[in-house]
Amino acid sequence: MRERYLSKPLEIEVYPVKSGTDVILRKNIAEISVKNEEGAGTYTAWECDEVQFRHPGTITAEEISADFEYWFENGPKISQGGDVDLSFEQMRNEKYAEVSAACESTIYSGVDVTLSTGLEHFSLTEKDQINLFGKQAQLAAGAEKLEYHQDKQPCRYYSAADMQKIIDAAFFYVSYNTTYCNALNMWIKAATKPSDLEGIYWGATIPEEHRNEVLLDYMEIMAGGGTSAGNTETAESGASSGEGTTA
Repeated sequence: MRERYLSKPLEIEVYPVKSGTDVILRKNIAEISVKNEEGAGTYTAWECDEVQFRHPGTITAEEISADFEYWFENGPKISQGGDVDLSFEQMRNEKYAEVSAACESTIYSGVDVTLSTGLEHFSLTEKDQINLFGKQAQLAAGAEKLEYHQDKQPCRYYSAADMQKIIDAAFFYVSYNTTYCNALNMWIKAATKPSDLEGIYWGATIPEEHRNEVLLDYMEIMAGGGTSAGNTETAESGASSGEGTTA
């Protein structure tokens, strides 16, 4: 909203009240010359873009100043949420939860694997992962064919070689996305203001300072077009390889 004042207004005003903090923010403050409608001549005034909102908590002018554009754009939207805890730590915790849910959904959705019979897709819920651990034990015991099924298809026998491809691709996929989630969490932990959190989401490129040694190894494998099992489809069915969506 564009407002006009007879004297230069402050950029930030905060007023603690019983139910939170009333905030007035102004930007693009400019001195203008206004024609006097009641007579000849002009007078000086000040115009600005202004927003007002009530933050349901305690916030200082210093905190707002450190992230002014975020609060100017989002303060009025946040204030409509009612009596909720909107402390920065609450925002951080909500971001942790968002990333965790995305990680679980990505893993559970599963992975594509190229087998001797063609491309097949396998979900990776916790139950599926437990089943694959069992198949690994069967392989170690010398089984030459193993019963299993791809998504929404009848159970059938897989050769030992194909079963090993499924297991290797699945375990890589789970580990890859879990490592990526861990890196996102470290990035969230390092955030110092709300706008930092806005740039953190599932699929975001991990900044170099938050890439641990495990992540870097996975990135190298993915950049080479495969996984530890040499399966190129693993990268395509979940978080992408390279720096666009690193794990």
